[in-house]
This record gives sequence, structure tokens and C-alpha cells, in this order.
Amino acid sequence: MIFVLRCVSVVCLVVVAMPSTASAQEAIFVVRHAERVDGSPDAALSVEGEARAEILARHLRDVGIDAIYSTTYQRTLGTAAPLAEVLGLEIQTGPTHDISTMMNSDPAVSRYVESLAAQLDVQHGADHVLVVGHSNTVPALLTALGHPEAVSIGSDEYDNLFIVVPREQGPPTVIRFRF
Repeated sequence: MIFVLRCVSVVCLVVVAMPSTASAQEAIFVVRHAERVDGSPDAALSVEGEARAEILARHLRDVGIDAIYSTTYQRTLGTAAPLAEVLGLEIQTGPTHDISTMMNSDPAVSRYVESLAAQLDVQHGADHVLVVGHSNTVPALLTALGHPEAVSIGSDEYDNLFIVVPREQGPPTVIRFRF
């Protein structure tokens, strides 16, 4: 576990040090929310989830995150909050409808992630951005950002961190870690 966490830290530092040659975001960090207390629609984080959110904040605090995006649910906001607090950033939120329970094929999920990807490109072209989502929105966002491979996140997986680094041409480089 410590080895994996050190690898994530090293990759984050490498991403920060990379020359800015991409026309899109320099790096987008995408995570699913941490563990929640129960299966209710707007559940808060469990103790384990709060600990994971703190670990995420420790690993990303020095990579130069410029903006943080989250859905409006307690679990996504709770995952983003420790890093936002450390960096003094406001969490950008949306949407307000229940996309977390929709299937990836639902048009509302597609509209949300396409809109978010476009917003990130326009507003954060050379920034480092953290996006906290759900098991259905994270894979859809990776696709919207140009990742050509299908990604699946199990209902019990809360430890995935995807780092998306756009390239001048072709699909982005996507690195998947567990933390």
C-alpha cells in the first residue's frame, strides 16, 4: 500500500513538471467518491471514506490543483472537501438531478459529462483539475475526455485515481492508480 501511494505521489510530481504542450488541460485527476455510510441516495462518507478523502488530499495537495469539481451529493463533496480546504479552493458543483443512480447509457449522464468536459476545456485549458464523481460518471467522463478504452468501476471500488494528460494529437495519456 505504501509503495502504491509513493508511486501516485511520484506520478503526480512528474505530471506537474511536464512541459505544457497540450492544447487541453495539463492534467485532470478523476476519482469516484470515497466510501459512504450506507446506500441511501445522499449518504455522507463513512469513517473509512473520510480517511480516504484525507489520503487523497495529502497526495494531491502539492500537484498544483487549480480547480475542484464535484456533484452535489454529500459523498462527493465530502471526498473533495479536505483538498479544497487545504488549497483554499471553492468546490464547483453540478448537476442537481440524480445522475448517480442512472446507467452510463442514460442521456442525462452523457449530457452531464460532455458538458463538464467542454467546461473544463474552456475554463481550465492549462490547469490541473480534480473531478469527483460516481461509478457511472467517472467512466463516462474518461470517455468524454478522449480515453479510448472502456473503464468499469465496481460498486465496492472507491480507491481508483485516474490521471488524464491530454496530448497534442491522439487520445490522452490515462494512468489508473489505486490509493
